[in-house]
This record gives sequence, C-alpha cells and structure tokens, in this order.
Amino acid sequence: MALSGKVYSKGEFAVGIKNKDAEDFETAGANDTAYVLLPVTDVTYPTLNLVESGEMKSNNAGMIELKTDQFRTAKGGTITMDFEMPAERALLTRLLANVLQDHSQGSASDYIHTIEASSGNPLTRPDLSSSASASGSDEIPSLFDIGIYYPDSAQDKIITSAVLSSLTINFDQGDGRCIVSGSFFSGFASSTGFKLEQTLSANSGKPTLASSAPTPIEAYFNTATLDVDGGANKELKLTGVSFTFENNVARVGRDGNGDAEAYSWGVPGVNITGELSFLMDANFQFTDGENILQDFLDGDTATLSLKQGDGTVSGAGEMNITAEIYSTAVNLDPNADTGAVITIPFKVVQPTASGLASGDAFKFVFHDGGIQASAW
Repeated sequence: MALSGKVYSKGEFAVGIKNKDAEDFETAGANDTAYVLLPVTDVTYPTLNLVESGEMKSNNAGMIELKTDQFRTAKGGTITMDFEMPAERALLTRLLANVLQDHSQGSASDYIHTIEASSGNPLTRPDLSSSASASGSDEIPSLFDIGIYYPDSAQDKIITSAVLSSLTINFDQGDGRCIVSGSFFSGFASSTGFKLEQTLSANSGKPTLASSAPTPIEAYFNTATLDVDGGANKELKLTGVSFTFENNVARVGRDGNGDAEAYSWGVPGVNITGELSFLMDANFQFTDGENILQDFLDGDTATLSLKQGDGTVSGAGEMNITAEIYSTAVNLDPNADTGAVITIPFKVVQPTASGLASGDAFKFVFHDGGIQASAW
C-alpha cells in the first residue's frame, strides 16, 4: 500500500456536549443529536479504563506471557476525558451546575442562575440512574452525552451519560480570561455506550454554538473582599483566584452490557478547594489587626467575596461568588514583579453558629444573558 500524504491538524477536531435528564441514564448517545460546542484549546482523546489482566501460567515453559493468557473487556470499564477551555458566558453555568448537581434560576425576564452549598440549601446526593425523576425546569440532576468530531465521516465517537467528576475555574489576571478545565466521567465503556465509527449528522456534521455571539468571561472583579484577623470585608488587590470542585463520582452496578446501572456521587463528600493570591498592602500584612497569618494559626475561617459588576447581578455578565475559606497555608513571595504577593491555598467549609451549620459555604450567582436551563 502506498504511503498516504494526508495529515490532520487540531482545528479539524471538535468536542460537543448535550445535557440530558438523569432518567435517561441508560439511553445511549445518538449520532443525530445537536451537540453544543465546547471551545477546548486542545481535543483530548478519551482514556479507556478497561478490565484487563495477563500473567504467566503453569503451561508456559518460556519467559514471556502468551497471547492467549491476556484478557481485556470493556464490561465494567469507565471512560474519562480531560479538557481545558476559555470560559464562555453561555457555558459556565451548565458546567458548574453539573459538577455540583445544584442549580436554580430566576424569573423568565433574565434567568439569573444560582448554584450554592449552604445551610439553607445543602448539597444533596442526586439519583443518577434511570429511576430518577425528570430533571424539571432547573435541569438537575443531569448528565452529558459527548460527541467527538473527527475530520472524516464514520470516525466520530459518542460517550454516553457522562458527568463532570472535577472542574477548575481559574480567574488568572495575568492571562486576563477565566479558564475552566476538568474531567468528564462515564461508566459506559461497552460498544453500546462508547460508540465508534459514527457520523455525527446534526448541524451539517458540526457542533452547535452555545451562542451566536460567544462572549468570554474575563478574570477581573470590580470588588474583592476578605475577612482578616477579626476584621470583615477588607478589600484586597487580587492577582488571581481559582476554585476546584471534586464530587468523587463512581460507577455502580453492571447491566447486561457491562455498563453502569447508576453513579454514586459525593461519597464521602464533595471537595471544594482553591488558591487565592493578592498583594501585600495596608489591609493584609503581618501586624495586629491585619495579620493574614493569624487566621491560619487560629484555625479561623474567612469569607471571600468576589463581584463582577456592582453586586446586583442585574446585567449580562455580572457575577457574585461567595466562599467561606479555611486556609491550609500562607505563603509570601516578596520578589514578585508586581510587589510582594501573598498566596493562600484553601478549602471551602460550611460556616457554623452555635455548632450548627449556618450561612453560605459556596454561592455562585450569574447573569449569563438570559439563557434558560431548558436550552442546555
């Protein structure tokens, strides 16, 4: 056979997702679905975690394992797929809602989206199985079918009933954009759930745009405040902040095809961690009343408040984030080009009052321009 002179570039590949109700857990992804484009910077090939083994057996007089002694099956396997992309206004909410399996939306005039873990709205373990009730207007609990587009026909792939196992939202002011990354998880590794040699036909074989005018989310905040050393809501000169959400999703059971019958979620819990960096100044230093190290030594939490916009979340693109953070270290870089920078890695915890849960652990409120969850 002659050598082929055809090569491909990353621009010819694409990834799309389509939200679906958890009650359709066992329904395989379809090749005529209008998958919504994930504007990933690089298309990552799915990782197949299959059940396999191979060993030397007693009937082998040689030193190398025999081909016939090898075993591999997709039954009982899982699929993971990593991604990274600039955050877009039309996509961020549905990703965060999926990894935390929480979401509510406001009235039809603007559809303000809220995702929170608090004493008034504690995260609950969703029923991620075919026995779940329909998701309803808030589209939770939910799953994604994933379409992976290849340059030529009959090469596309479909991943069935995936859920985000982790998501990182990074507001890096050095880059200027909000960057999101994470990993999808699916317990459908059989040929009926992980479909090969497909031709994704909707929208002329291309993923659909989440918005006709994609709008990136920037990394700035109009207001950023943090409690410090007994003082509340002190403004800080933010240089960067990130949040990572992990839900410990895992497959449960094994149907006739060897695929998952359900997903366990949030066992033993959900982890929200992050890192906060800001300039050392008169509000945050190492003297009494502004001693950023004292909260760490005392084991005290601090409320972090971030606002894009005036705090009312009344216009497209406005966002409020509130997190109760427990620092796990306090680091100082006095050699940074912008001035001495304090960096605090943290985990998000539920605040208490009189020993009982009280207030917000994490709350995200966003105006994405009026996209109703049912359009996800």
